Amino acid sequence: MLRLVVSQTSPRAYRTVLDALRAPFGPAGRQIVIEPGQYPNTGFRTPGDVVLTAAGGPGSVTLDGAADATVELTGNVTLQGLIVRNWSAEGLALDVMEGSVLAEQCEFVARSETAAVRVWRGGRLALRGCRVRDAGVVYSGASGIMESTDVSGTVGNAVALRMGSSVTVRSCRVDGAGGHGIWVTEGSKPLIEQCTISDPAAAAILVDDRADAAVRNTALHGSRQCSLVVRDNASALAEDCLVKDAGVDAAWVTAGGRLTGRRLRVESPHRHGIVADEDGTGTFEDCALLDAGEHGVAVGERGRVTVVRGRVERAEQGGIAVGAGGHGTVEGTTITGSKIIGAGADPGSDLTLRDCTVVETGGPGLCTSTTARVHMDGVTSERNAAPDKLGYEEEDPAESTAEATAEASPAAPRAPEPDGATADGLLAELDAMIGLAAVKQEIRKLTNLQKVAERRRLAGLPPGPVIGRHMIFAGPPGTGKTTVARLYGRILAALGVVEKGQVVEVTRADLVTRVIGGTALKTTEAFDRARGGVLFVDEAYTLSRMADTGHNFGLEAIDTLVKLMDDHRDEVVVIAAGYPAEMREFLAVNPGLSSRFSRTVDFEHYSPAELLQITESQADKNGYRFSADARDAVLTHFASVKRDTGFGNGRAARRVFEAAVERQAQRLADLPDLPSGDELSLLLPEDLDVGTGLAARFGEARDAGQAAGVLARLAAMTGLDEVKREIGDLLDLLASARRRRAAGLEAEPFTGHLVFAGPPGTGKTTVARLYGELLAALGVLAQGQVVEAARVDLVGQYVGHTARKTADVFDRARGGVLFIDEAYTLSRPAGTGHDFGQEAIDTLVKLMEDHRDEVIVIAAGYTAEMDGFLSANPGLASRFARTLTFRPYAVDGLVSIFLGKAEAADYLVPDPTRAALAEHFEAGADRFRNGNGREVDKLFRAAVTAHARRTERLAEEGAELTTEQLATLLPEDITA
Repeated sequence: MLRLVVSQTSPRAYRTVLDALRAPFGPAGRQIVIEPGQYPNTGFRTPGDVVLTAAGGPGSVTLDGAADATVELTGNVTLQGLIVRNWSAEGLALDVMEGSVLAEQCEFVARSETAAVRVWRGGRLALRGCRVRDAGVVYSGASGIMESTDVSGTVGNAVALRMGSSVTVRSCRVDGAGGHGIWVTEGSKPLIEQCTISDPAAAAILVDDRADAAVRNTALHGSRQCSLVVRDNASALAEDCLVKDAGVDAAWVTAGGRLTGRRLRVESPHRHGIVADEDGTGTFEDCALLDAGEHGVAVGERGRVTVVRGRVERAEQGGIAVGAGGHGTVEGTTITGSKIIGAGADPGSDLTLRDCTVVETGGPGLCTSTTARVHMDGVTSERNAAPDKLGYEEEDPAESTAEATAEASPAAPRAPEPDGATADGLLAELDAMIGLAAVKQEIRKLTNLQKVAERRRLAGLPPGPVIGRHMIFAGPPGTGKTTVARLYGRILAALGVVEKGQVVEVTRADLVTRVIGGTALKTTEAFDRARGGVLFVDEAYTLSRMADTGHNFGLEAIDTLVKLMDDHRDEVVVIAAGYPAEMREFLAVNPGLSSRFSRTVDFEHYSPAELLQITESQADKNGYRFSADARDAVLTHFASVKRDTGFGNGRAARRVFEAAVERQAQRLADLPDLPSGDELSLLLPEDLDVGTGLAARFGEARDAGQAAGVLARLAAMTGLDEVKREIGDLLDLLASARRRRAAGLEAEPFTGHLVFAGPPGTGKTTVARLYGELLAALGVLAQGQVVEAARVDLVGQYVGHTARKTADVFDRARGGVLFIDEAYTLSRPAGTGHDFGQEAIDTLVKLMEDHRDEVIVIAAGYTAEMDGFLSANPGLASRFARTLTFRPYAVDGLVSIFLGKAEAADYLVPDPTRAALAEHFEAGADRFRNGNGREVDKLFRAAVTAHARRTERLAEEGAELTTEQLATLLPEDITA
């Protein structure tokens, strides 16, 4: 590894990190050692492999910047002991895109309200022993670890884990967040353990939007709102945690959230210890709820709580309070010292007490309404200040425990009441939406029928034939189906057809379980939530398809829905949505479905002009505008895009706008003086990240220097002669096609999809990354990032789920390379009744065709197995331009890899040691043939360990070690 020095005083050193990064370097990367000092006006981006080290130890070097990002990283980078600051109002201290970054004992400071540190687009970031101040850390579609890191004094959220991020947060401190301490959202799945989160302005931990968090051995102190919140169909497991001094409730589970707590200790919440409402479900085992300001456990409408082997002590009002519509089950629990009641059940609630003890209450131990469903078995209630009150009359407010849940937690979602909007006003809102002419006509027709029926009723006339209100919304994604459903619910409420007009949105996962009978219960619960409004079943066709078990539980959900729609025809409007062809299959599976859904509303693809309108509306809403040339380019792009069932419509328009904003920011940040005013809001053609016809299919060289650098790094790799020759042939074909097209001749478009066949450790992933960089430099790809995926990232658990997961991963790779490791596992059945890997392959084939100008796919794996993969779909082999064979390294290649690692780490390998290496590789030929570079890496690390052990013994014996001894690996270090 090339070692460079940055110093403000040393005569032969580079003056800035950027100068050092611009220096020529070899394939092994660079180590940049920065001497102590403050380096102002820092701002650099490094895509390659580099180590940045503070020579004077942690805190001795400060890098100050004021651009969008002080340090922007896309390669494999290590930061050691640096202070990185950004003084711009919206700037980042550290921005990691697609790369893999390790930061050790660093400090990051920013004034931004969003983040000091951001990692996104599949990047990986490890923060170890770091400090982050004033602004927080954001992982977005990323992975990594935060370990022994402090985040303090942030303006907004301290740590945000978004867009399916997979992060471990371990032994960290989060203090004084201006928003949430840790926010887990959008399907992210983190592990949070051994952390302390203190004094956040909002929740200590918020888990929402279908995220799934595990929290262990963590302390939550002094939240100014509810401390642990799980909502919006998210789930969380909290074990061995302390939740203390919550400003409102210690734990709140709501809006379809699910929380499991084990061995929690809750101390002194300002209001309740545990709250569940609005379809929130909480299960708590071996927990202690102490000194609650109101109730130890409060269950609101449609909330469900189970407490097993718990302790509820010294609540200021009630130990257990179940409000109307709530369900509480308490087993093996002791309730002690509550000031007013021990356990209470309001009218219309459901409370089960089993093997519980209620003692030393300031009022009655038990207080239940005559209309509550109460079940008791083995309950002891004694030494209380008043006798139990079992069966008080509903009109006796003095005994009611309704106060347990009458006041909702802050921002608690509630089913909306009719909002006072008129039907005509809401129709005008619908008319203002872009496109959807046929949809608007159909909704207006239904509205007029409802209006006239109501007038006939008021006039004493029969209302006429029953109007079927249940509908099918058929169309591709991004065409406004959900938005129209929400408006339709409000219109029906305004007309008095339904009571409230709320829209409850569900998918198969919200209706179906794998337990016989459980699906009917789950579907009924969802239907009940929609009473007075609309039940919107998205991707409803997935209910009609066989899942991966012998029993089709989706059909059970359909059968239940048909009956409920008939039994409660005046209470709920059901809208089933999905692709047109699939929805026809859905209607055919149950004879009653077609009669229940009287009409189908077709949502057509937006036209190119409408997509341009949507893109411009996104820009206008955010304070941007497109130049005339940029508008023409966007229109041309959408006119050339294939609008099939997989096209995202409005989502695609939003992506075009967001990509333009990002590219404009990069363009303006490179200017010597950052512009202001109109130039900051103007989006130009060069800001667009859209294909422009044939140009995108042949590439136009952007950076010849970068391309040459990448080719040099490829050439410097050990071995791989056949691979290098094949890539050279591909580049020659690309250059020839470009020249032929320029001469007016016919030319085949560049097809860059490849199969990498060979055993592990032969450099497949490294070559894939270089290939992405190379194609980006040549203009074939917009960005060149490599998104790595395996079967687990692509394959779901039921029909339709896999296609969505695969499309999501593919979408992250747009503009770059999708690298599928061990791709052959997709063509092997997973031992179930349905081969979901095959579904992933079929989806990939279609996406590779539909987006052939946007993504290069590389499928990697063992040679023989990859032949089976290519035969899994008739169109698969034709999508891949060629197969590159990565052959196992011979002995001399393995020695060369070892020598490269030794040189990069400042070790010497004399001839006798090289001979020992060759003998070692010969003796272990089978192992090294199967592991290749990975086994060499293990051997090198073992040799370094043996060298350290040997030299330390010499030092302990009193030897004065020379530099040569400290740097030289001997034969015995290899054989050890």
